[in-house]
Amino acid sequence: MINKITGHIFIYSAEHYTDRPNIGIIIGKEKSLLFDAGNSAEHVKKIKAELSEQGLPQPDFVLLSHWHWDHSFGAKFWKVPIIAGRKTDEQLRKVSKWQWDNNSMKKRIESGEDIVFCTEMIKREYPDRSKIEVVPADTVFEGRKTLDLGGISCELIHAKGPHSEDSVICFIPSEKFLFLGDANCKDLYGKPWDFDIEHEEDFLENVAKIPYDKKLLKDFLSLLETLDFTHCISGHSELMTREELFESLSC
Repeated sequence: MINKITGHIFIYSAEHYTDRPNIGIIIGKEKSLLFDAGNSAEHVKKIKAELSEQGLPQPDFVLLSHWHWDHSFGAKFWKVPIIAGRKTDEQLRKVSKWQWDNNSMKKRIESGEDIVFCTEMIKREYPDRSKIEVVPADTVFEGRKTLDLGGISCELIHAKGPHSEDSVICFIPSEKFLFLGDANCKDLYGKPWDFDIEHEEDFLENVAKIPYDKKLLKDFLSLLETLDFTHCISGHSELMTREELFESLSC
């Protein structure tokens, strides 16, 4: 479902069963930008259909918030330029060489390259994993990049953050709105934690036990304080006010 946030900003809501994230849609007078690519061809197909149904334009660009599969594996199916931070692009090039048979996926869990949660979600989203095709970005940037969509500008910022060092956020100054991706979330790769697909109701409780990296969190909060936003949304949760975001990160 697509929800209108402002005259220029819309959100295609997350679907948690296969870890599909919120997808941001920023529409200017000349161009439109999608924030995150989705996690599969089927996910992309649903977003495209909903855009058409609501009379909204298909995107001219797609920005990836970070390399994790749920935000990037749909990139191939948009057929428009993909924008990513350099660190995201570097990691996607590595992932593009991965094999997706059970044994290869198990070995990556053992080596720490991947985690059980992502492996189980990928198996759900992809009954046929031979259809996974990871592609690199078409446009790569470092630090910050401004994208003018016509009457509305997007500030693309390599924010790092506690979740993944390649995290990019998208700030739309005129709307006082911020797309976070997963940048405000915890690092699910950095610390051991439990996930059992048979007891996934325990997911949030288990994630709550993972500590934030205090240095990364402090730096991320310092960056957020410089941005004049009133509302924001992260990859897998609901719309938040600025105050609610800062409160959620206080620890």
